[in-house]
Amino acid sequence: MKKMKKWFVLILTIIMATIVVGAATIYYQGNHPMSKAKSEAIEIAKSETDLKEVDNFYWYNGKETYFTVTGKTNKNKAIIVIIAKKGGKTTVIDADKAISEGQARSMTREAKNPEKILESRIGMDKKVPIWEVAYQEKNGRLGYHVITLEDGEYIRDIGNI
Repeated sequence: MKKMKKWFVLILTIIMATIVVGAATIYYQGNHPMSKAKSEAIEIAKSETDLKEVDNFYWYNGKETYFTVTGKTNKNKAIIVIIAKKGGKTTVIDADKAISEGQARSMTREAKNPEKILESRIGMDKKVPIWEVAYQEKNGRLGYHVITLEDGEYIRDIGNI
C-alpha cells in the first residue's frame, strides 16, 4: 500500500511539473515576439539618438508596422522615436511638441464616449505620426480613434468591429 502511494505521489509530481513547464513555455513563446521587438526597437532608438531612459514601447500595425520608444535623452529631454519595421527608418519627435497619451485618451473619450478605453499606441499613417486609441463601444464592439500625434487633429474612426 505504501509503495502504491509513493508511485501515485511521484506520478502526480511529474504531471504537475509537466503542466508548469508547458505553461511557462507557452507563455514565453506567446510573449517572445513582443519582447524581441521591444529590445530591438530600444537598441535602434539608442543607436539613432542619445536616448538613455526608456518610458514606453508601442507596437502599431496599420498599413505598415511601426515600433515606438518613448523616453528621455542624456540631457533629460523627452523624445519619441518611431521606427518602421520595414527598412528601419526612424522618426524622432520632441515629446513636448506632441500630445500625451493621456490627452489622446481624453480626446477619444470626448469624441466617442466609449464604454472603455482599451489601449493606445503611436504609429505613422501616410508619413504623419499618429495616436491610435482602441476602445470598446457601448454595444461591446471594438473601435479605433486615430488622431495626429502633434495636435490631436482627427484623422479617422474605425468602429463597430
